[in-house]
Amino acid sequence: MGQLLVSRPVSGQSRRAAVVGAGIAGLSAAIGLRRAGWHVTVYEKSRFKNEIGAAITITPNATLVLERFGFDFAKFGAVANEILLRYDATDLSLLQKDYYGPDSAEWSRFWSVHRVDLHTGLRELAVQPHKETAWGPPVEIKLGQEITGVDCERGSVKLQDGKIERHDLLVMADGAHSRLIEDFTGIPSPIHRTGRSIYRWLVPMDEVNADPVLQNLYTDPQGTGKNGFVAWVDKKNRILWVSYKCRGGRVLNNAVVHDTQTGEGEEDLWQSPVSQEQVLKVLHNFHPSVQKMVTMTAEDGIKAHHLYKRLPLDSFARGKALVIGDAAHVMMPTHAAGAGVAIETAATLETVFDFSATRKEDTWTMERRLEVFNKLRLPRCNLAMLSSNAGPEWLQVPGVEEEIRKYYSGPLPPVGAAPYSSAFRDVLFKHDEYRAAKECMDKTAKS
Repeated sequence: MGQLLVSRPVSGQSRRAAVVGAGIAGLSAAIGLRRAGWHVTVYEKSRFKNEIGAAITITPNATLVLERFGFDFAKFGAVANEILLRYDATDLSLLQKDYYGPDSAEWSRFWSVHRVDLHTGLRELAVQPHKETAWGPPVEIKLGQEITGVDCERGSVKLQDGKIERHDLLVMADGAHSRLIEDFTGIPSPIHRTGRSIYRWLVPMDEVNADPVLQNLYTDPQGTGKNGFVAWVDKKNRILWVSYKCRGGRVLNNAVVHDTQTGEGEEDLWQSPVSQEQVLKVLHNFHPSVQKMVTMTAEDGIKAHHLYKRLPLDSFARGKALVIGDAAHVMMPTHAAGAGVAIETAATLETVFDFSATRKEDTWTMERRLEVFNKLRLPRCNLAMLSSNAGPEWLQVPGVEEEIRKYYSGPLPPVGAAPYSSAFRDVLFKHDEYRAAKECMDKTAKS
């Protein structure tokens, strides 16, 4: 038996939460709980100082949360995206053009930001002193602390050295390859290879703009000068190549979703290096000018990341534990929804677990708050996961809408709505989780 270290709530800001995993989901959750007045400890098994990977899309539902946190988009080189240009991969004919800038003063933007920069900004918000008295103390991040087991009913974590630390709330955010998910579900919950992978690499925009054809592709046909997504589709070979700028517009992020090829690394690796020759072989049907960007690779080359799925969970809450992020909903990058809903979840945590916001605290037990959290997140997260995993034509795939309706009863875009079109954005991205959580708590309090 390991040593049992007990942490119990006394009053106000003495409540203690453990977050397992210091990725985007884990740090966002830690900030949300800190803003609700909690003492938060984050356990991270690695010793990395930054997130890995290339750039990431921050959708408006997540932007609302980061704005509330005080995330400095300019400081961390975020690029505002307001346009989508989608081309045929072979002849570069324009297939889709959509503008989606903020449509009112109260609505938020799409942003592109390097994952390392986003991670750095979240860490700063988590650990820096804060003048607002409502905030809890700076988050304690313990690197090199692998959690080997959890007890959801007791809210405890078991460290690699055998110590057991008990908390009032346990948040599992240890990613798609979670080793703890079966402690939560109580049954095998494996992830499955989808047969799809994604190539990621970065390119200096100076090199892109030096090529007249490429420069033209990154210029809005109407001359507005807006930044956004530039994508190419090879329907015959089931390839989608999406690109967008980050780091103040100086760097172009490339992501190519394709059928997994031999020689793309081991299954359990987050990302494996691949050669330019192999990538060009996969992209043989693409226009020569677009292929040039494969040879412009910056930083650490091209990496392949295998894509996985897991069956939807029927609950994100058990005992004193919650599961969030990729540990809860493994999804394809189809709709750029994974990070968005993970960050969105932090708003739920901040609102639902803010004890200072409820006058009759005795009626708002932890059990009741966990139930409200589950009621809020299960529909939203499973909608995002099931729609992303079904691909761009999700509502046209047999059985997908029926599966979504097991968890989500809200509006859906019409069948055939193009990705990032207005009807599509209204469902997946035009969502204020702070408002939804407050309304849910108000409704629950009256019941």
